[in-house]
Amino acid sequence: MNFLFPKSDKPQDFSNVWMTSLADLLALLLAFFVLLFSMSEIKVDRWQTLTETFGNKMSDITDLVTKTGEAEKNMAMITEPKAIDLSYLEHILNGKKEQSPLLANVEIFRAEERLVISLAGWDFFRPGTEKEGGEVAEVIDMIGNTLRHISNRVEVYGHTDPDPITSPTAKYPNNWALSMARALSVATELKHSGYIYPIRVFGMADSRFGELIYVDDKDRKFALARRVDIVVREAEGRGQ
Repeated sequence: MNFLFPKSDKPQDFSNVWMTSLADLLALLLAFFVLLFSMSEIKVDRWQTLTETFGNKMSDITDLVTKTGEAEKNMAMITEPKAIDLSYLEHILNGKKEQSPLLANVEIFRAEERLVISLAGWDFFRPGTEKEGGEVAEVIDMIGNTLRHISNRVEVYGHTDPDPITSPTAKYPNNWALSMARALSVATELKHSGYIYPIRVFGMADSRFGELIYVDDKDRKFALARRVDIVVREAEGRGQ
């Protein structure tokens, strides 16, 4: 016999009516907060000041990272080289260019889905030879030290001026062979600097000489024609 909980003749009531009241209360609270938010006013001038302040701070940090070389150190920390955004790579290379006079004559620019690093100047390549003049090997090494941290596809294009090779003792029979030799020379230097992926090499001879039509000085035009372009493709170029 159970003396603690005597049986009752009335059925027990397990009604959940109280949950309806709670749901109504929560709905009213939500509507109240939505109403408060809709009545609030954003201080546009303060918001603009805040965003400009943060924007300037981030810009200062980006410039500091580039000038101190921290960006390249961050790239080097990656165990396996990854394909990198070309805008970021361009920013790093331009930072190097600002710091080193050796890169003064190196042109760095975007063209569609590629970044072009053009070795085009008076002393880069002498007429009739693939040998780099002056301190060009050091210039290529500085560029290669950055490219070795990425896996983007790299292509090298050699160019010549339109003067034909006529000497019977010349090392190369024509400008096509000479332009290929120049491209191979730069690709070899890039490999020595640590870029581990295959490099596509092309000899263009003087087929792009017409692009220099707006250069009036003939000597300068011919010097610019004797160039090598290092082309870095977008990440999709390697299927990444």
